[in-house]
Amino acid sequence: MPITLRVKTNTTFKQDWRIQSNDPQLAAQDRYFAKAGQQFSVSSIDRNAQNYGGDHWKVTFEQALQPNQGQSKSTWFVYVPHVVTLSTNTSSSSTLRIRTNTTFKQDWREQSSNLAEQDKYFAKAGQQFSVSSIDRNARNYGGDHWKVTFEQALQPNQGQSKSTWFVYVPDVELLSATSSSSTLRIRTNTTFKQDWREQSSNLAEQDKYFAKAGQQLRVSSIDRNARNYGGDHWKVTFVQPLQTNQGQAKSTWFVYAPHVVYESSASRSAMAIVPGSRNGYITQDLLHHQINGSTSIQAMTHMSLLSPSSFLLLWFLCTSVLRFKNFSKAILLHFPR
Repeated sequence: MPITLRVKTNTTFKQDWRIQSNDPQLAAQDRYFAKAGQQFSVSSIDRNAQNYGGDHWKVTFEQALQPNQGQSKSTWFVYVPHVVTLSTNTSSSSTLRIRTNTTFKQDWREQSSNLAEQDKYFAKAGQQFSVSSIDRNARNYGGDHWKVTFEQALQPNQGQSKSTWFVYVPDVELLSATSSSSTLRIRTNTTFKQDWREQSSNLAEQDKYFAKAGQQLRVSSIDRNARNYGGDHWKVTFVQPLQTNQGQAKSTWFVYAPHVVYESSASRSAMAIVPGSRNGYITQDLLHHQINGSTSIQAMTHMSLLSPSSFLLLWFLCTSVLRFKNFSKAILLHFPR
């Protein structure tokens, strides 16, 4: 994906991030002065600022940059607060929106009140941040945190700006610009479970989630091979972890298939050509195919969908078979063995 680096304020690109740009140890051939407003096409970028003092990126430019002295070079260290990346394809970018005031942390195991100022960042409700990468496997981080690398490093009250933070999941929402995202729509009140083999009444509060009819939940991945889960459950990973009455939020749940409808861009277009709900068989057929993992609908499965001419043809064939059987019996009576 093509990326452009735009310079927000006058800055110096360096060959060694450990040396200040005005330090005489940094030779003229090892620094490049970039003016505010300049834009550079980027070949690759390493945004893991923790490897470079917490506030630098390692950037390889498509066009080598010529310092005042020495040879031109393609790879430089860039001070993050002075630049911003612009993607030419925003359709696949993700945004983290803050639902309620929260604190990003450098250590998910610590309460924010116990962290030093340089290891926490206060984010206000309504703020939105462009995301470079995100690890949503919350099980690795206490069950309720994501590890997020932001496109723009965040500056805490003290210390260096940092790109990677741990984020408390219930306080945020991940917004994807892709139009092909899938949705699970709840048809009737139901309970999602951590164990499909157990009745919901037998599960602990932290292992079940009550979903109300009409809710729509965005899906990250889904295993609709119900045969693996008692024949009537799906294994669903949601984009946004679901918070139970007790315990930690969880992303992956087992869902009772007859109580939900899976809607992807492909299935929505397929459903558009199916006759209206006046025929009850369509709902049953759709449900049957959903449980077995198919998004297609074969509308001619049930006889109630046949036209009058088709009924006449079927009647003719059936009566013809009966007449042929009676004719065969009559022949056999005239020619005994």
